[in-house]
Amino acid sequence: MADDKQSTLPHVVNYTKNKEHMRLTSQQNMTFTFVKENGVFTVTECKGALASSLGYERDQVIGKTLHELFPKKLADFKATCYERAWQGEVMTYEAELNDVPFLVVLSPIFEGGHVIEVHGMSIDLIQRVTMEKQLEESEQRFRSLMEHNIDALFSLDLTGTFTSVNEAATHLTGFTEEELLQMSFYPLMVDAVHFPSRFRKALATASGTYDVKLRRKDGEVRLVNLTLTPIIVEEETLGMYCICKDITERKRQEAELRETKELLETLFAHSADMIFIYDFDKRSITLNTAFEETFGWSSDELQQWQSPILPFVVEEGLTEYWKMLETVKAGQPIKGYEMVCRRKDGSLLNTSITLFPLFDQDGRAYAYSGISRDITEKKAQEKALVASEEKYRIIAENTTDLIASVNKQGFLTYLSPSHQTILGADPHVYNHTYAISYIHPDDQERVRMITCQSINDGEPFKFEARWQHQQTKEFFLLETSATPIVGPHGQIDGIVVVSRDLTERIRTEEMLRKSDKLSMLGQLAAGVAHEIRNPLTSIKGFLQLLESRAEEHLDYYTIMLSEIDRINTIVSEFMVLAKPQAMSFVPTNITELMKHVISLIETQAILKNVQIHYSAETGLPLVSSADNQLKQVFINLLKNAIEAMPTGGNIWITVIRDHDQLVISFRDEGCGIPEERLASLGEPFYTTKEKGTGLGLMVCFKIIENHGGKIHVTSTLGKGSKFTVLLPID
Repeated sequence: MADDKQSTLPHVVNYTKNKEHMRLTSQQNMTFTFVKENGVFTVTECKGALASSLGYERDQVIGKTLHELFPKKLADFKATCYERAWQGEVMTYEAELNDVPFLVVLSPIFEGGHVIEVHGMSIDLIQRVTMEKQLEESEQRFRSLMEHNIDALFSLDLTGTFTSVNEAATHLTGFTEEELLQMSFYPLMVDAVHFPSRFRKALATASGTYDVKLRRKDGEVRLVNLTLTPIIVEEETLGMYCICKDITERKRQEAELRETKELLETLFAHSADMIFIYDFDKRSITLNTAFEETFGWSSDELQQWQSPILPFVVEEGLTEYWKMLETVKAGQPIKGYEMVCRRKDGSLLNTSITLFPLFDQDGRAYAYSGISRDITEKKAQEKALVASEEKYRIIAENTTDLIASVNKQGFLTYLSPSHQTILGADPHVYNHTYAISYIHPDDQERVRMITCQSINDGEPFKFEARWQHQQTKEFFLLETSATPIVGPHGQIDGIVVVSRDLTERIRTEEMLRKSDKLSMLGQLAAGVAHEIRNPLTSIKGFLQLLESRAEEHLDYYTIMLSEIDRINTIVSEFMVLAKPQAMSFVPTNITELMKHVISLIETQAILKNVQIHYSAETGLPLVSSADNQLKQVFINLLKNAIEAMPTGGNIWITVIRDHDQLVISFRDEGCGIPEERLASLGEPFYTTKEKGTGLGLMVCFKIIENHGGKIHVTSTLGKGSKFTVLLPID
């Protein structure tokens, strides 16, 4: 700060008064008298301790001239001052001799209007100079404290007006020093109404500290800690010193710490995981509610527990737990260690435990915390997953369907053993080869486009293509169903492909078409025969009546009756077409038959994300049936159920006995069938599927009818359908 600004500081007033006091009280004096004779000043008297300090004794001074006593430069200077005093002027000057500063006052003595002698007094200034130097150093320290302090420092007069400020104060308030020195501190206070009383209280009680809100020049409000100290000089209060600390950030951090502490306490108390903290120094244990509820021990019960190994550790795990504690004490955490723990009642549970150290300010692990999670259900799921994987592996390795997996680049990553049987491709040889290279060249581009589109959409897809036998080089038409493999983050990692040789299916479908045609021909024949037989019966009756009465042309009647009998024979042969063909009925175990059907269709269900749930009563009786035809019915109903759920779902199959019949039900979670269409199911060429013909259900109804049973259908739109097959028990 500039010198003119320094003069405004109250401590300068204090300095001035101290200097005057020092001038009057801290001095060593010397008095002397001199006269002027023959134009030369001669000392006539000298008294006082200062003479000794200057290096002179009284006898050495009296009678001596200035040039005899002092060096020439000092003697010339003093002679000038002495001459002015001899002319009648009171003179004051400062000089230094032998490193001793002193003040001289010359007073002329008059007699008869003339100066007859001059009395002088010399005052030792060494103490004053020392104190001035100390005071200057103190002032410099104060100035440094003001200018370089990171906190805002300023002084106020008794009205609250700024009298001095440091640079930090300008940064805090946003006002310049010139602006602050012309304004009061009160307007900067957000809650200014309380500040005057606090100001007066600080003046009366010597100090005061307050947390207040300060409004900057730009309108921003900051939280500050304000310390007020009165300025007192000679028991008079002149104003107030103020130290203003910006605590906005500290208060924000304190609030965040409080929120964090409350959050951690809430998480600790209400976490579903079992949490505990063990203090190595205090040997104390803190438990959360989940720990108490899961393990059975309360915090009070474990307060006397001295060991860092809590009682939930089973004996077989003590050694390993000690090793983990040593690791934690060394500052390293243990994450996700799976171990069997014991509850208070002795029961066991599988847990995953994480241990981590808690450090003091010196970086020493003074405690450790443990988070334990019950993974019993997870272990059960893992076991079920292993069993499921084993089941699917058995299915994949033993099914006649071709199962393969292909990565995003189009290379085979798995081939089921059935590839060797059907396509002559050794899985070990052809694995990691380009899948589409085994498809007929004319089909490759179509399959590639379908595959790319379906992978992009993430949707299952189907296609038919000709695949080459790797030994005979012949091409076989295969029906392929492919499902994208979705990774843990929703990305498509590849596809699972299930292919089936269509040769047998095409043969079966051809036989079914022929069977359907014969059935329809039989129904048509039955209708025609029925219509023809009635008039033939009448004609034959009348001819026999006429024959009994006729006397002529009997041969004609005989011929006509013979031809009518022949027509009847032909009509009877037409009736045979409408009757069921002779079937071989044998005792059949429906439970085993159903298991066989499920094993045939399960692979297709898995690829469609359909789960089949099967249950049957024990000890069910055998039924008389043509098992191949019942198998056809069950397969058809299962396939219809799977096709009714394109996005996956569940199928429930149950077999129970109801008095003298077996009840086999198939229930799905498909879209359902409108009620007005239920009555038409089973009729030729009637279907609810977009590409169906209706012949499948007609065959099912016909086969069950030939077995003396019935099929009942119930359905709810949006929830699914239920087909119930009733078969009589012999």
